[in-house]
This record gives sequence, structure tokens and C-alpha cells, in this order.
Amino acid sequence: MPMPCRLLPLGALAGLLLAAGTARAQPHDPTFRITNRSPTVINEIYVASSGVNSWGADRLGDRTLGSGASTTIALPAGQCLNDIRVVYDQGEPAERRRVNTCSVGDLVFP
Repeated sequence: MPMPCRLLPLGALAGLLLAAGTARAQPHDPTFRITNRSPTVINEIYVASSGVNSWGADRLGDRTLGSGASTTIALPAGQCLNDIRVVYDQGEPAERRRVNTCSVGDLVFP
């Protein structure tokens, strides 16, 4: 005699498949987190699509990123290959070029 509860596992499987389909869309999401692991405050963060000759606006604006702090950088979907520049409070810059932010969720600046 078939049991009605057999439909529950099929429903759960359908939900997992739907979630898996959603997860597959995420590899093109360039959103990432920058963490400051240096003892120095970061005053500015710039992110530009690789190959673009302008850094654009400072992503921190009037905020700063203290030692141990993190911030999330949201970018347009599909903009995966990026150059990232941070400027510490004493004016010293640090850059990472051609970072695939669609495959890197966290970026740490020492």
C-alpha cells in the first residue's frame, strides 16, 4: 500500500534541485568582501573592471575600514575580472590586479 509520505521526499528533492539551480547562477556574482588584516586603517577602496583606465569613485566614501574590519563590495553581474586598490591612512596604496571576484568571496589585505 503506497504511503502518502513518499511524496515528501520527492518534494524535498524538487526543492533541492531548485536550490541547486539558484546556486549555479552565483558563479557570475562578483560581489565580494574585503577584510583589512593590517594594523593600519584603510581610507579608500577602488574597484575597476580590469582593462579600464580609471579607478572610479572611492567605495568607502566617508567611512574607513579599521584593522580586522570587513566590507562588502557589490558589482554588476558578470563583472568578474577586476582590479582592486586600497589606500591606507598614511597614503600608501596596495593593489591586486585581474582578480576573479566571481570565484573569490573574500579578499584579505594584510
